[in-house]
Amino acid sequence: MGHQRRWAATAGFALAVLAGAALVRFRATYEPALWWHLAHGRENASGHLVRTNLFSFLYRDYPQSYTSWFFDLGSYVLWTRAGPAALQFVQALVIALTFWVAAAACRIRSSAAATAAVCFFAWLIIEPRALPRPHVLSFLGLASCVYMVERARSVGHSRPLRWAPLLIAAWANVHVECVFGVAVIGLAGAGECLHPRTLPRREAIKVVGIAAVSLLATAVNPYGFGLLRYVYENAFVPQIVNIAELLPPYLPNYRGFFVWSISVALALLLQWRRVSVADVLILAPFAYLAFSHLRMTPLFFLVSAPVVARGIDDLQGFGIDRRAVATTAAAATIFLARVPITAMVGEVRTGRAALMPPEFFSEPAMQFARDHHLSGPVFTSMNLGGFVAWELYPSAQVFVDSRLQAYPPEHFRVIIEASKDPQAWAAITAGVDWAVVSLPRVNELSGVGQFKPPEWRSVYRDRAIEIVVRGSRWP
Repeated sequence: MGHQRRWAATAGFALAVLAGAALVRFRATYEPALWWHLAHGRENASGHLVRTNLFSFLYRDYPQSYTSWFFDLGSYVLWTRAGPAALQFVQALVIALTFWVAAAACRIRSSAAATAAVCFFAWLIIEPRALPRPHVLSFLGLASCVYMVERARSVGHSRPLRWAPLLIAAWANVHVECVFGVAVIGLAGAGECLHPRTLPRREAIKVVGIAAVSLLATAVNPYGFGLLRYVYENAFVPQIVNIAELLPPYLPNYRGFFVWSISVALALLLQWRRVSVADVLILAPFAYLAFSHLRMTPLFFLVSAPVVARGIDDLQGFGIDRRAVATTAAAATIFLARVPITAMVGEVRTGRAALMPPEFFSEPAMQFARDHHLSGPVFTSMNLGGFVAWELYPSAQVFVDSRLQAYPPEHFRVIIEASKDPQAWAAITAGVDWAVVSLPRVNELSGVGQFKPPEWRSVYRDRAIEIVVRGSRWP
């Protein structure tokens, strides 16, 4: 009977994580980066690995030190062979596996009830970042590293980490955030070297060695150590232009993250006698990154989940039933959800309707460009550069897109400055005879309102896109 109950509980948990993952992926998504991932994947599928910014007419030879080439290729194959819904399905599966592995990491040293409470927050914090991009695979990669570290610390041996370099090598072909997996392993080993708590110093030294080998494994990709150069360049992106995902988390959208952060602090207070140097070394940098850049909030959750689970179990000493905590966490998830769960259920979308919402991306506009033979260099709003590259390359080459590392930093600065000066704007757009601008995403990099008559003529307009051409070009 006990065996049957365990199987029933496992099956129920599996269904719950699949349902939660499906809920956050089968919905309308505004994601400009998806299109240049697909465009890259198309090049990779043709046998041409992208090494320069070939979609740009200004910086066609600008080197691309690293791309998530395998994610791009896989996404392209799914999109073209099985359809956009297949891409949603695979990413929902990856998110579900992330929940599962994070729960397994918590379960190593915590109760099932505490683990369940943590899993409700997993959904709450990952939901805003559940986008069709390669960082979703990084959630699973980091959860796996945390699981291996927890296993090693529970058995007092480095053996559970022996597969880490292979994981990192595979991860390096999917997304640059594999470096965070290396960091978790290295910081765990370094902390235990400085002050052994769960690992003998000799085993901790081995863990540091595994981290060093894992760091070398990040070069097992077609770009080699270009991945580390890409990480370095990423550190300076916020100094170029403030894009949403690099801003600090904010209320009310990230209220779940702030409640989680308070939970982490309380868990550390409950366990202050048992908190190790390794815990502090791991949590501190990830907390800093999460409070600095909202895209890092799920990573902080993943590295802190086992700490909170252990803290929930410690509440037993205060007469607080951990099952009551799990029930409270479930209720808090409903209350703190960024989008009401009932609204998510009612707005389920699949395929193109979900990944290409017509309020932001217009296929009719691209068909208009093809029908009227609009080609060559084209000014594009920053958020539409990838979409135009996916739909119209090679007949059209774009002016700018949202890959900040794909262009020299001064390119974005020049556009921003020119947006304030009509003469400067005329100078930077002298090489284009047409433009594709985003009507719902108006900013200094969009070009909206900059192409004025009589020199420019609007030839197409819907709720998402306006196409303008020089008067001399249009018959």
